[in-house]
Amino acid sequence: MALVLVAGSAVVTVGPLTTAPAGAATAPQDLASVENLYATDLLDRINAERDARNSAGQPIPPLQENAALNAAAQAWAVHIAATGVLEDAPLTGCGADPTSGTLCVLAANAGSSGNGYWPGDGSDGMETAYMNSSGHRENMLDAGYDTVGMGVACSGGQAWTVELFGFTYGNLGSALQRESTQDAAEGNPVPAAPSVAGQGTGSPVYCPGQVVGPDDEVTATGGTYPYPYPVPAVSDGSAAPPPDSASYVGIAPAAGGRGYWVATSDGSVSPHGSAAAYGSMQGKPLTAPITHIVGTADGRGYWLVAADGGIFAFGDAGFYGSMGGRALNAPVVDMTPTSDGRGYWLVASDGGIFAFGDAAFHGSMGGHALNAAIVGMASDSSGHGYWLVGSDGGIFAFGDARFGGSTGGMVLNSPVVGMAADASGTGYWLVSSDGGIFAFGGAPFRGSAGSLVLQAPVVGIAADTSSDGYWLVASDGGVFAYGAPFVGAD
Repeated sequence: MALVLVAGSAVVTVGPLTTAPAGAATAPQDLASVENLYATDLLDRINAERDARNSAGQPIPPLQENAALNAAAQAWAVHIAATGVLEDAPLTGCGADPTSGTLCVLAANAGSSGNGYWPGDGSDGMETAYMNSSGHRENMLDAGYDTVGMGVACSGGQAWTVELFGFTYGNLGSALQRESTQDAAEGNPVPAAPSVAGQGTGSPVYCPGQVVGPDDEVTATGGTYPYPYPVPAVSDGSAAPPPDSASYVGIAPAAGGRGYWVATSDGSVSPHGSAAAYGSMQGKPLTAPITHIVGTADGRGYWLVAADGGIFAFGDAGFYGSMGGRALNAPVVDMTPTSDGRGYWLVASDGGIFAFGDAAFHGSMGGHALNAAIVGMASDSSGHGYWLVGSDGGIFAFGDARFGGSTGGMVLNSPVVGMAADASGTGYWLVSSDGGIFAFGGAPFRGSAGSLVLQAPVVGIAADTSSDGYWLVASDGGVFAYGAPFVGAD
């Protein structure tokens, strides 16, 4: 079970869960239904825990779902599922000048199930793991919060979950009072006992591709495991996430420096400015979400790369092989082409490198201990070297690529999510999820979104070789241009 915690420094009626009779039949679910079932079940369990602690002297209201928070949580769940890297969801707080109607988002939980089964097994997977972690438990049971957003994304045989907690600014007084009463009675963090939600819901499911059941026992892919309840398979294990849950994952420059494409995790591609429409994977079966889009050197084509190493070529981009259908130790997060575009390298989050076409292997971080997961790569001007970047901004240079500096020893406000080489191919920029930019090796600093309040995290960067500027793209499709022309956003 893997979990990540982030919580804000400020303050932060559900009936009993029903259990279906053993042997009760349940119909196969589509992917959206499975993810929704996970989210609904997890919220029911959290509210059952809150209700067990609720009394007239210590009011702990049930968490009510908020549509905007649900959308934000789902977008972040899709993002971490696409990258295969657990990252803290960005918190908006109460804003710089809150009014009585402002929704304050002050705490978040994020994690992956590590096995993809849940709920219905009695220990219920994710909720128990969250309850066993004091920080996550405090977020879920904090009496000050009364509003929540739930997001669940199935990917890689796992369930990736995100929870966002808050309250309306106009209710600040009552939120503080509830939290103070709870702290006096139970302390901070809230103790684990009593634990009341560990019962089967009667609606267990598998994420697509899940192969590990309780106690690490292996099941058939998408098949059934002998629970007390029937476990239906997902109807189409190769289905992509529904379009309304897809998040933007990258941006690539088009020819002439007057356009770009932005891509989403479901494989859709949107052209802007001078960018031509060459096609996409939208609506087509994907075995893993798209994690990046990379343009060709002349800007007349692009590749989409998926988390399983699948490669999809459009326009004048050539296909030279992929890792699709092969077993990987970690998800693929990025790729970069050779200087002539007749080959490319893929990189996985563990630093493993896969070379295709005329791309030569110059080394990797696969098998080495990393301080942070790899999140991006770029090739140098010689075409005989490349850089890898970790989420802590650490840089690893291979072949002819020269090390120009990193943020590996710095304390960052937000994790690094990608990199791009400058026009000379001797320097590079790193971008963090809050839009901060770090320029190294002669790459010019043109500005950043680091000081802005963002509606969604930044997920990618692309260089404009015509101006030596760059574009950033956020998970909601927002585009930020610095020293490069802005020609629209989704």
